[in-house]
Amino acid sequence: MRRVLSFLFGWCFIIICVVFSIKSTALNPDFYIPKYEEMELASDIGVSKKDLNQSIRLLLDYLDDKRDDIKGHITWHGVSQETFNEKETSHMVDVKVLYQNALKVAKMAFIILGLVVLYFYLNDKTLMFAYLSKGFLMAMFTFILMLVFFGFWILTDFTSFWTWFHTIFFSNQLWLLDPNTDFMICMLPETFFYKLVLACVVKVICFMALASVLAIYYMVKKAPIGFER
Repeated sequence: MRRVLSFLFGWCFIIICVVFSIKSTALNPDFYIPKYEEMELASDIGVSKKDLNQSIRLLLDYLDDKRDDIKGHITWHGVSQETFNEKETSHMVDVKVLYQNALKVAKMAFIILGLVVLYFYLNDKTLMFAYLSKGFLMAMFTFILMLVFFGFWILTDFTSFWTWFHTIFFSNQLWLLDPNTDFMICMLPETFFYKLVLACVVKVICFMALASVLAIYYMVKKAPIGFER
């Protein structure tokens, strides 16, 4: 029972870190705008820097539930038009649902994590940190296996990974956008998502590395004598 709960604690902690990494990176306009400057994307796709920056803020605010729509106007290749068409708008509805569901999972994981900690505090306070540390390290081991698999896939064939991701999480093909008619794919090309995914992965690795060092230190130096290490 205690081993199962400690393992569950570890996975809840990992889920929270993953979702936090996505939220703090993917929904941060400061990640996108400097890269737009580096890539000189505005001039490449035929739009002003102001319109490009406003467009990404529009999308991020929508995903973060700070607004109800993604209606806006830009001048693209000299033509004034709505920022996003019907197909792009429908796709973003799906993306928002996916992101909001991820937040719900993270909140649920946080509640479960708290309940597990409370259980150990009330029933086995002396060995609480030992169990939680070991449970986290066990969960971390399985997470590393997944990370190695997906990391290798992302680094060697991101297009294949990105296609797989969309076919798994979206039940339609609205994500198949046309750069000739859909502004969204122009402002967020695949190379941009590659950098975004890598940034999220690196952030997760940093969180996990720090937590692992603390857990290993506790198991080696602080765990009570007699605890199964």
